[in-house]
Amino acid sequence: MKIVGITIDGAASMTGVRKGIVSRIQAVAAKGVIRVWCGAHQLDLALRKALGRLPEAFLTTLTTMIAYLRRQQKLISEMKSKSPYYITVRWSSLCQVVSWYVKHQEKVKAFLAEKEVVWAPFEQWWLTLLMFHKMQDLFWSTSASLQASNLTLRQQTSNLSSLVIELKTTIGATHETSTSPDPASDALVEEEHNSSLLLIRYGLFTLLRDQAEWHIKGTNLLSMSMANRLPADDLEEVTRDVFRVYVQAMYSVAAIVAEHDAKNREKTDVALLVLPLEIAGLSTIKFTELLFAHEERLRHSFPRTVVEEVISNEFEQLVRLISRDSNLKAALMKGSEDSDFGKAWRPLGNRFPYMLRFAAGLASVMFGTSTVEVDFLTINYEKDDHHSTLTSFSLEGILHLRQLEKLRQTFNEMALQEGN
Repeated sequence: MKIVGITIDGAASMTGVRKGIVSRIQAVAAKGVIRVWCGAHQLDLALRKALGRLPEAFLTTLTTMIAYLRRQQKLISEMKSKSPYYITVRWSSLCQVVSWYVKHQEKVKAFLAEKEVVWAPFEQWWLTLLMFHKMQDLFWSTSASLQASNLTLRQQTSNLSSLVIELKTTIGATHETSTSPDPASDALVEEEHNSSLLLIRYGLFTLLRDQAEWHIKGTNLLSMSMANRLPADDLEEVTRDVFRVYVQAMYSVAAIVAEHDAKNREKTDVALLVLPLEIAGLSTIKFTELLFAHEERLRHSFPRTVVEEVISNEFEQLVRLISRDSNLKAALMKGSEDSDFGKAWRPLGNRFPYMLRFAAGLASVMFGTSTVEVDFLTINYEKDDHHSTLTSFSLEGILHLRQLEKLRQTFNEMALQEGN
């Protein structure tokens, strides 16, 4: 079997070492099958872990307020809007709720004050909400980028790394060495620093309290106004709460690795290197190891001499050419800016045909499952409760018929437009 890679959502039924679907496919496929865990699904898990760091009292107040405000028909009529539900198993649900309360906070505050609600949240609660809202914006933009149709695995890794940097910059954290405390530890350590400032340590990340507070105040005018009205102790509590959430998010995102082995262990990202400059940056031994990992599959596609000699020779020629031709290197750098595979290889023309085919095979591995899930949405069919006994073969037939129906509809629309 010539299969290059399989992309999964991380479900146990897919990843099981013995009975998982992917493991069973790998058992009969040629060696070197790339197993990819969808980055968007891993990002979803990362934010869920971060949400677990929110104080229980914060979430209790939020759910209490949702239940209360959804019963206030007069307020709903005046605002022409209703508080969304909070579905705990979906981070996007909390994001939508938070966005709604940030947008309507003044009206909600006024209403709760008018009703003299005893559990009405204090100012520090609203400031924590505002800071989480800023973090979720970063997650939303990254999540959207991971579902782009032309994304490569390498670009996915780069986008996730950028998210970690943005989170660090937002909160003003610094990254320490691996000798720091266990990153999974719940302990937040505080100590005096320079006899005056409080140093806050959490796992591998550190920041000065004053610096963290400065970043909270600097989010926007509203956050500065709210922070300035808070007593020092309340502001410090907000700082700690926000820092815990941000740090967990940074850890979880930094730990995302796309490629895994047959036992679901993380692997290096060598197989993700598919652009000319990326491949040329490998050492000879690293490139040879990459070829060796896919040797069995390559022998099904290429003559023996191509596998054993030609591809390696083209690699050496590519490295020499890039090192000697500065104009070509500049063109390759420009073509690689947006990680578009075709654009990146275009300056080389047909000079390295087998190297190009080898890289194209690696690049064909899907970065995530979102495109497949879109197909289900487009075809508008899933195996529901009434069809639970359908075999996979029968379900595949139904999907093919839906696809054919969709194609015929598209064809008829195109014919009608041409007729007009």
